[in-house]
Amino acid sequence: MRRAASIIALALAYFAATHTVEASDEPAAAVPVLTVCQALRGASQYSSRTVIVVGRAVDAAEGGWLDEGCGLVLTFGDRKFPPAISTAYDADETAAPPALPKGFKWDKRAIERALAEVQATSHLQAKTSWCAVYGRLEVNPVRQIDLGNGRSVQTVGYGHGGGAAAQLVGPVDGVLRLKGK
Repeated sequence: MRRAASIIALALAYFAATHTVEASDEPAAAVPVLTVCQALRGASQYSSRTVIVVGRAVDAAEGGWLDEGCGLVLTFGDRKFPPAISTAYDADETAAPPALPKGFKWDKRAIERALAEVQATSHLQAKTSWCAVYGRLEVNPVRQIDLGNGRSVQTVGYGHGGGAAAQLVGPVDGVLRLKGK
């Protein structure tokens, strides 16, 4: 299972580094463009919906993340989570990602507004970049995982070590690397 998550995370990172997706001044139909903190603050509104999330992308051997330095702390049960969304997911435990619609174009204006908001509280560090990621936001950090043979385990959080309160399940071509300060 970890191998599938690692492969998906590496594929997303590779695609973002090597491909440019067309941006447009024309908005994408009804896909909200959100910062990481907006997505997490609006979790009840956006959970299980297709969104575009803009944030600082962190790619590591343990997986990928979008984060923002807005100071938000999410609490589920006795766990506290930083403002981060895992972009690595286990394909064996997750429904298939939404595909980009035919003729999809990124909403350049909305993404630039969201990026400016993220950059007001966040700065690039080593091995980070600005990205917009298209995908389905999943916010249910306390969940049961079927282990087979009638066994299951409860887990809290998404990504490596359950370090995020949400995950973004997106297609490999759903990453737009952004330029910015």
